[in-house]
Amino acid sequence: MVRVLKWIGIVLGVLVLLIVGALAMLETSWARDFIASRASAALGREVRIDENLDIDWSLTPRIRVAGLHVANTDWAGALWKDGANMADIGAVEATVDLRKLVGGTISIPELAIIDPKLRVARNAQGEGNWPKPGGDKPANEGDGSPNLPEIGHIEVRGGHVDYNDQGLKVQVATTVETEHNDQGEDRVRFIGDGIYGGEKFHMNATTGTFLALRDSQTPFPVRAETTIGGTRAVVDGTLTNPQELAGMDISVDVNGQDLSDLFPIVGFPSPSTPPFAVSGRLERHGKVWSVTNAVGKVGDSDVGGQVEIDLGQERPTVRGNLTSKNLDFDDLAGFIGAPPATGKGETASPEQKERARKMKAEGRMIPDTPINVDMLKEVDVEMRLHGDRVQAPKLPVGEVDARVIVKDGRLKVEPVRINLAGGKAGGIIQVDAQEVPPAIEMNLEMRALELAQLFKDTQFAKDMGGTFGGRLKLKGNGATVRSMLASSNGDASVVMAGGKVSNLIIELAGLDIAEALGFELSKDEPVAVRCMVGDFGLKDGYMKSRAMVFDTTDTNVTGDAWANLKDETFEVKMLAHPKDMSPLSVRTPVGMKGTFADPHVSIDPSGALARGAAAVALGTLLTPLAALLPLIETGGGEDSPCATLINNANQHTSPRG
Repeated sequence: MVRVLKWIGIVLGVLVLLIVGALAMLETSWARDFIASRASAALGREVRIDENLDIDWSLTPRIRVAGLHVANTDWAGALWKDGANMADIGAVEATVDLRKLVGGTISIPELAIIDPKLRVARNAQGEGNWPKPGGDKPANEGDGSPNLPEIGHIEVRGGHVDYNDQGLKVQVATTVETEHNDQGEDRVRFIGDGIYGGEKFHMNATTGTFLALRDSQTPFPVRAETTIGGTRAVVDGTLTNPQELAGMDISVDVNGQDLSDLFPIVGFPSPSTPPFAVSGRLERHGKVWSVTNAVGKVGDSDVGGQVEIDLGQERPTVRGNLTSKNLDFDDLAGFIGAPPATGKGETASPEQKERARKMKAEGRMIPDTPINVDMLKEVDVEMRLHGDRVQAPKLPVGEVDARVIVKDGRLKVEPVRINLAGGKAGGIIQVDAQEVPPAIEMNLEMRALELAQLFKDTQFAKDMGGTFGGRLKLKGNGATVRSMLASSNGDASVVMAGGKVSNLIIELAGLDIAEALGFELSKDEPVAVRCMVGDFGLKDGYMKSRAMVFDTTDTNVTGDAWANLKDETFEVKMLAHPKDMSPLSVRTPVGMKGTFADPHVSIDPSGALARGAAAVALGTLLTPLAALLPLIETGGGEDSPCATLINNANQHTSPRG
């Protein structure tokens, strides 16, 4: 027995010596190099440890690893001076519970990461410099994640993260610290500054601890305030599964100078707008991010609805449904590259006010802002816009509907429907950014507008009447609306029938000089209108009238007009053909000319406008215009005065041989 006990004692002694020797080996350079080589193999890049492990032995020994370095990729290292490593960590200190380790559980009651310096980068092709063990699989909701050791407390001291994204043009330096809030809870604070999309960036964010990332039973708190250029966003709420960005209960508030500034930040395409402030709920389902229950203001318009961005498509796809109860018409000016109204009481950014000032100083009305071709090519869009009521100066506008579609770099706004002056206006607008320069095509109509409503709340309203319509078709190419119109080709027509027009307007316009001379001696009485027609051709930005006729009960007026969309100049000449032989009538061509921004009335004493018999003029001009009649039909089933006039003109005009 003694012999057996002696051998058992020898064996146990040897085992103890082996265990002590093995543990002692942990504090040698051999163990340091062994751990570094295994880490290098796992991460696919060199890992270096400067100092031997330092172990304070107990049942929960404290292990310290100092001078930990992880190499960078060649291309990422070149982004920082001296080919900087991806990670340089001053020290890692951890306590390990040996009692649980015997049972197969890795338990770390305390973990401290001291002076970590991380340099994270992504190149223009989207490749990241971080290690990719197991492949580069995107983190989607429901993917799961590797099990983490059982950790009681993590503390980060003096953390610093540099992020450089070549594709998004982001360079941000962030400090990371663990702190305690007023409730005694641990939080991680991130404070970052840098450049995002060419704009100054600042972030101040607070989240739950790294340990809370694995706790799906307790909501993970997130609060972040960021400023990028003139745009500020506040995100506040919780996630029940932060590792997969799932279970969101997060509010988001965004305000800025222009909604179009959001495109380089989150990929949300928008035309230029006045200053905005919008809030909503942030949600994520798989690869679809959305803001729901959005409310706020854009310029002087209220806005609500929802918008989502689907990142699971070939290109990010934006879908949405936006509504406005009171839509300020000038807030839509950005759709054509123009600044919003900048007068008293109007909302506009300093940049937009400066653009408006320059346009006014140049005497131009057509905007010259370049189209954001990149936005149209990089994002697809399916968006519906609706306005219950439109606030438009001196225009009786009701509901507005439009559907915006962007696919493969081609923009289509269809259909555009506007309730205007008791009638309808709308059509289709297309922009093809795949062409160089971009191509635009417009097909717009106005149908059965009531002239009296157009003059509502003016001194002429009580005397006005008649039905008004028009059509515009054009195609052009250019990088701006101005260059597109300057190269455009197409047709434009307007027609009005029936009702009456204030005599005051006719006299003030100088259409009948004889009656204008006697106006102050007579009462202003409305003039019955049979028909008014204008038909124009457009070639290379130059618009020329093919027919201009204004037929009242006592006078026919014919005219010529042209407009140059390149320099925004125009001229209109009109000649009255009286149906009576009033000796007071002075039949001198009158009209208007100048620029779109500065028109003025002109009188041509030379009588250069060709004079001809009214019946011949009407017959020649009106004969081909029967196609315009549907634009003024209201559905009553009766022939309009224009239809009667055109039919009579056809009967009195002999065909050419």
